[in-house]
Amino acid sequence: MISIVIPAYNEEKILSKTLKAYLSFFPKDSFEFVVVPNGCKDGTVEIARSFQKNYPNLKVHEIPEPVGKARAVRKGLSLAAGTIVAYLDADYSTSPEEFKKLLIAMKDADGVIASRLAPGATVENRTRLRKLAGIIFSKIVKILFWLPYYDTQCGAKIFTKELLEKILAFSKVNDTAFDVELLLLARHFKARIVEYPTHWFDRSDSVIVGNPAKLIKTSLIMLLTLIKLRFRFLPFFAQNI
Repeated sequence: MISIVIPAYNEEKILSKTLKAYLSFFPKDSFEFVVVPNGCKDGTVEIARSFQKNYPNLKVHEIPEPVGKARAVRKGLSLAAGTIVAYLDADYSTSPEEFKKLLIAMKDADGVIASRLAPGATVENRTRLRKLAGIIFSKIVKILFWLPYYDTQCGAKIFTKELLEKILAFSKVNDTAFDVELLLLARHFKARIVEYPTHWFDRSDSVIVGNPAKLIKTSLIMLLTLIKLRFRFLPFFAQNI
């Protein structure tokens, strides 16, 4: 069984397209979908539940409060029943066909992360500002943590359940830098993570970084989190230099 977790915050405009595409593409008997709406004030929850009649492999776990993507993802990962567990943005930035490529790349690895910056990746509709912010963030991550990845933030990742059971108990970050924390924890447990170039359609109306003001605010919060993570993982770095 493969579980795909989809966090959602006010995604009524696009969620139906995403669920329709994924639920019809992957077989019901071997794929489980866990949608985790949090703090939604639109029709996101109702749209998600409307698919359950025809797709019994779809679970909807609503969190009434706006707890953020990190907490929603962690909750979904903890509820997933599959031996392979993934999380995916609700905004259809990654198509089912592209996601299938990530699954194929998994092979005997402990995880696969989609990348918008690795050689061979293609990105549509991305503004220059968001592209620049992504590149700068990636370089900061490399300087602080020496992680061997071009892109830690792409919203499509797959891990084995076995690895997640080891690392989720130590995951504390609640902003969008939680991806970096997961990868740091995976490295701590000596997991083999593959980075795979993907085709990504950037959504300019993202509720997290959909305009310059949101992007700057989110970037500053993430930078502060990275600094905290650097001090938190300092003992581990000292042991592995």
